Amino acid sequence: MRTHRTLLAVAAVALIVLPCAAQQAAAGSSAGAPGGLSLPVTAISAPASASADAGALAWNQVAVRRIALHRTPRMHETEPPSEPEISSADVRLARAGGKLLLQLSWADPTEDVGVIAQPPDNVPEKRNEKILTESTSRFFDSAAIMLPANGAGGTVTPSLQMGDAQHPVTIYYWNAARGAMLMEARGRETTKRTGRGFPATSAYVAGRWTVTFELPDFPRDTPLAFAVWNGSQEDRDGRKYFSVWHFLE
Repeated sequence: MRTHRTLLAVAAVALIVLPCAAQQAAAGSSAGAPGGLSLPVTAISAPASASADAGALAWNQVAVRRIALHRTPRMHETEPPSEPEISSADVRLARAGGKLLLQLSWADPTEDVGVIAQPPDNVPEKRNEKILTESTSRFFDSAAIMLPANGAGGTVTPSLQMGDAQHPVTIYYWNAARGAMLMEARGRETTKRTGRGFPATSAYVAGRWTVTFELPDFPRDTPLAFAVWNGSQEDRDGRKYFSVWHFLE
């Protein structure tokens, strides 16, 4: 077993774009929890920390909801087609000590991890020339949780295409090479890092990723959408697996 603990401050990452699905138009859809789209939350007395031992949190006693993941269509004619290897993910949610712990688990036949080289000590403005990365053909497994930046009080969920100016979104993003970072967006191609991170842990065991996110305790009916990137399929940016909106119970 190999366990990877994320950092709270990480290097740059490409933009995240969550495209819309047939179930929800790009302009958003009515809030609520249609059948099968609710996410049960279990109250536990274990430490409210994503870094706590998974056994101590007794995740096997927490209700699980399997969510469907959809493969984004090809975005460019030159983009090679790929088989939909990841069709679903398991979500467990637990409330403890004023935190919402979310465990996202999915099967992935390959473990795509790596270490991003740190930039040199001299600041970029004083370099004679830019230093290009040597890892242009490497891509890493990743996952993200998206929710409305304005909380659960609205009557319309944001667009799955990263919201819009009136319905911004917050993204909790984890990358097997870069770690965990908090991001925000107001529509496609507007995703940016906030400069803040959040606690998260990850483990790859027997062909399966399990990532635990430590989140604020969001209220009932908060919409959540999920995304997973498979590095071996060259997933990055908008090329990924994604879910529709689900709602906290």
